[in-house]
Formats: sequence, C-alpha cells, structure tokens
Amino acid sequence: MKDKGDNVGFPKEFSIYLPILSQTEQEDLEKENGNFHDDDSLDKIVIMLQDYISAIPQPSDNLLFVLGRILFMISDYDRIKIFSKKYPSVGLELWDIRVNLEKGSNEDVIKTASQIKENKELPIIYRLHLLRSIAYGYLNLGNYEQCRIYLNFLFEEALTTHQLPREKKPIVNEILLDGHRDHYFVDRYVEERIKLENKINVALHIATELENRYQIARFYYLLALIQRDSGKIEDSLNLSFKAQELLIETGNKTLLAAVKGNIGTINVILGQFDKAEVIFKEILEVFRKLDSNRLFSLTIRSLGEIALCKGEYETAINLYEEATKILEKLNLKETYQYCTLAELYLQTGKLNEFEVIIKLIEEEIRSNPSPIIHSYLLSLQGMFNVKKLNYGKAEESFSEALKIADEQGRGELSAKILMNLILLYLGKYDLEKDSKVLDLTLNTLDYILPFFDENKLYKEQVAMYLLQGKIFAVKEEYSKAFNSLQQAREIPIIHKNKQLQSLIENRIKQLNQVFPTKHAEGIEWIVEPFRKEISSMEEIGIRYMQKSYVELEVLPLALIILHRSGIPLRSYVILKRAVKDQLLFGGFIVAVRDMLSELFEEQKSQMLVITYGNHKIIIEAHPKGFSSVAVSALDSFSLRRKIHQLTDKLASLDIPRQFYGELTTDISNSIDEEVKSLFGTNLIYSDAIKVDF
Repeated sequence: MKDKGDNVGFPKEFSIYLPILSQTEQEDLEKENGNFHDDDSLDKIVIMLQDYISAIPQPSDNLLFVLGRILFMISDYDRIKIFSKKYPSVGLELWDIRVNLEKGSNEDVIKTASQIKENKELPIIYRLHLLRSIAYGYLNLGNYEQCRIYLNFLFEEALTTHQLPREKKPIVNEILLDGHRDHYFVDRYVEERIKLENKINVALHIATELENRYQIARFYYLLALIQRDSGKIEDSLNLSFKAQELLIETGNKTLLAAVKGNIGTINVILGQFDKAEVIFKEILEVFRKLDSNRLFSLTIRSLGEIALCKGEYETAINLYEEATKILEKLNLKETYQYCTLAELYLQTGKLNEFEVIIKLIEEEIRSNPSPIIHSYLLSLQGMFNVKKLNYGKAEESFSEALKIADEQGRGELSAKILMNLILLYLGKYDLEKDSKVLDLTLNTLDYILPFFDENKLYKEQVAMYLLQGKIFAVKEEYSKAFNSLQQAREIPIIHKNKQLQSLIENRIKQLNQVFPTKHAEGIEWIVEPFRKEISSMEEIGIRYMQKSYVELEVLPLALIILHRSGIPLRSYVILKRAVKDQLLFGGFIVAVRDMLSELFEEQKSQMLVITYGNHKIIIEAHPKGFSSVAVSALDSFSLRRKIHQLTDKLASLDIPRQFYGELTTDISNSIDEEVKSLFGTNLIYSDAIKVDF
C-alpha cells in the first residue's frame, strides 16, 4: 500500500470530471496538477476552482457543474447558493436542486427537475443527474414506488452512454453509485440481508476502482448499517471508523455526521446513553448549520429515543413532537414516527392525544396503503382495547397485526405485538382465572425469548424467565418453574448484576421449600395477581420499542414436516449441503415422538426448542396432527416466526390422520409451495431423511 501523499496529482473525486471541461479549461487547470496529491482535502480543490473562475471572463456550464459537485461533496451548501446567484447556469442549478432536496423542498424540486429534464439538448450527464435527483426526492417523501421507477429510468438511460468517450464513463458511474445508494434505502427493510450486502459490495468495488474516497466512505457506511441491523456491532463500528477517516480526509460534513449518527445508535443499543447523547447533540448542530431539515428532525428523534430508554417519557414525547412538526412542515410522510408517538401517548395516559393521532394514521393509510403501518395501527388499537379491558377485540387486532408483521418480515413489530399479547393474557387471567390463558402466555413467551437474547436486552430476558417461572408455579408445575428460574439466574451472573442475581436466588430458595408440600401459600410472588408483572412488561415494552432489531439467519439446515406418527411427510435440506448424519435426523425424531404424541393428545399448539448435539431443533406441533421441525445451527426469533407461519399455513391442508409414507401430489406440491414462499429456493426437497420404526 502506498504511503499517504506519495501520488502527485488531483484527487480522483475531481480529476474524473476534467474530460467534460473545455480544452482551454483543461489545459489551464492541468498546470495546477503538480501542486496536488491524490489524498488532498477537497477544500483545496474548491480554492483552486474559485480562483480560476474569478480570473476568466465566462466559465462554462460544465466547469460550474464541477464546482457545484465538489462543493456538494464537502457539504458547502451556502457557497453553492452564492455561486448560483453570481453565475446563473444549468450546471450550478442542478446542484442547487440537490441542496434544496437536503433542506426538504422535495415536491418543488421534483417539479423543477422534471421541467429541466424535458430539454432535449441537455447533456446525458445532466439528464442522469436529474433522474437521480427526482428519485431522491421521492425517496425523501417515502414514495418508494415512484423512487424505484425513476431509479429504473436512471439505470436504463445510462445504457445509452456507450456513445460517450471512455474517459467520461467514470462520471456516469459516479451518478449510478448515487442511485445504488438510494436503492439501498428503498430496499433496506424488504430485501434479504445477503442480497443487500452483495449489492453494496459490488458498488463498493466500483467506487474503489474509481478511487473515489467519498463514494468508498458512503458504501462503508451502508455496509455498517447492514452489519448493525444484523447484530454485528463490532463489524459495524469498524466500517463506520473506516468511513469516518475517509470523510475527514475529504472534508465532507453531511455524510460524516450520518456516520457518527450510526456510532451514536450503536451506543444506544449498547446502553451507553451518555456517549450517544453527546454524539447526537454534536451532529444536531452540523445539520442545523447545513439547514438539512430532514436529518435534523431524525437526529432529534434519536435524542427522543435516548430519553425513552432512560425512562424520561415526557422529554421523549417533547422531542418526538418537535421532530414530527419539522417533518410536517416539509410535507414528509414519516407515518411510522406518528405510530411511535401514538404509542408514547397511550403508555403515558394521554388518551385524547392518542385518539387524535390515530385518526391521522387511519387517514394516511386510506390515502397511502401500507401493510407495515396497517399492522402497527392494528397493534395500537389492540393496546387501546387492552386498556379498556376489551380483551376479545384486542386479541382480534393483535392476531391480524401479527400475521401482517410476520408476512412482511418485520421482526421488531412482531416482537412488539407478542409483548402486547402477553400483557393481554396476564390481564385476562387475573380477571377470569382460566388456566388455558396461561398456556397461551407460555407459548407466546417461547416465541419472544430469542428476541431479547439477540438484541442483548438481558434484563428484559430475565423478566421473561421470571414471568415464565411464576406461571409454571401458578400451574403447580414446580419443576418447570425451577428450570425457568435457573435459566434466569445464569444471565445476571454473566453480566455481574448481583442485585438481580440475589432476587432470583431468593425465589429459587422459596421454590425449594414448596417441593415437599406442593403448596405455595405464603410465597407472595406466586400467589399474588399478575399486576406487578403487567407493570414490568409495560415498562419493558415502551423502552425497547425503538431498539434496533437484530436479525439472525433464518435459513435452517433441514426442515421436516412431521406426521403425528413420527414419519416425515416432507423433508428439505439446505441447497448444496449433503445430509451425512442420518442418525441426527432420525434419532431426534424418535427422541421427541412420545412428547409430540402427548401434545397431539392434549390438542395443544406449542413451540419447543431442543438442543441436540451441536444443533437446535425447533418444533411447532399443531393439533391437526402434524408438526413443523427445523434443524438449525442457531435458535433465532426470525426462524421461530417462520416456523409458526409455515405451521399456520399448512393447517389449511388436508393432512391425513393415518399416514404410511405417501402423500397425494396436490398436498406435496402445496407443502413445497409454502416452504418456497417462506424460505426461498435455498431449501430443496430431499428424500434422504428416512425414519424406520
């Protein structure tokens, strides 16, 4: 690797634009080439261009376009405005458009850019730039469909650039890299992580070939977001630091602040709220000075999230309200933020404010349908009905909301709904004393436990195990209660929380006294109603609701649809991976057959997770006489939700009560289709998994 400053010449961020300048401009600027090194700050380029432009009678449109590009890369928006007034030109107007997008004037910009684009004499580079600007405007407005349409126009029209001289292609590639950045934000929550990461790595490779530090830093940042969303915090930090170093070098301000924002969010995830607050206040001032209103608003929201995590709910509400008002002035549709504010109002008893904002969300859904927002709305309506003790209506809302959230792959929303189902069941049990409600609660706890583990929310995880232990004790299943408390105790030992450890050990001690008599009289945490647990769960729900959701791989090594008899109905293995250990699959089926039979006899629908060697066996039994079984290297919240979805869908099929090894073609094909829809083409049918009895 070369030492910094070894290569004499203009930085690549500028030099790729030289070929579009006039011959005279190129010759004049090339005289300055020897005074630069390729790792110089772009501020130095700006000074050179300013001096040169002021010394010539009439700078070309392209020269002014290049000046605007460099000023935009270092976030010097004020000077773009100043030069636009001094040198009226299309070249600078295109960057004035981009500045207005950063400030939130999206609808006006889309109209202006669309009008300029109609000019048939417009150079192809300008036209591509405008297409990307229009796409970016729609992205800011949350209109992802229109954003995708214009990005497609951008990529399609770029194919016509084969007519351009070869030396001008890097400029087109840089505009396309801007488009790839927008595509990432459109697809971030709807595309598989691996596909997303592959696309960003391709873009990073192109940026590296261009030796464009600004673009390299941008794609390091996007990769950092992917790693953060995947729970790879250390990798995300390392990528953020690499991006930060390049951006400090080039002098960019906006992207540098965004990278620091990711570091701040990671500190929130790690519970380091004071560090995060310092970072967000620092970048808030950057966005304030740059007049980047949308980013300013989102940073205020991040400060609101910190207040929320610290239990400062009134401060959180004030910050969320401030952020929302800014977005409303910009006419931006951040409906998800309205949902968050509605939840805060509900949890803090501001019911009038809650009902007002719910009506706004309902109106927004009518005009702009969104499955995610619909799911969140149903969840909020369910929570409201729980407050009114209307449990039947609440359960209907939660069930519908959960189905949508699962189908959309939004794990953080599924977890939120599951938490609220737990609250519903606890309140309902206190009212009705129906033991079947406790079974539903236990089943829901089985689904949600990995969520808190994956997101490193260990106190919340302990609370879940303590609740599980209490429910088993109430049901007089004391051995199971003891096991739950033992699992709870391991967590504070690892995290060195002696106070929490002492509380759990005291409960274990009390439970040991119950074993000889099988009576729990006098042990308050067992015999008291679930009011304390409900209060604790509400506190957990409101604090984790904005936590970044960590999604682990959801693809199992093998998937088996198992008949009540223990014979596989259909079996699948991960693509291109041989099934070598037949005993692994056959052995565990035999091991759990009796247990499954018991579940089927009791007509229970329940999820079980069994450790078998180095594997996790995730099983959901359905009362109709079949179970969905995943063999995985890891247990995960997402995988549990996928298995639940599969089981729910297969329940509509006519699974035979008696099975001797052959299914009808229709049922086989139906099962295959459901598996493919949930797990893609990476799981393939296999007849290698056989079980003999």
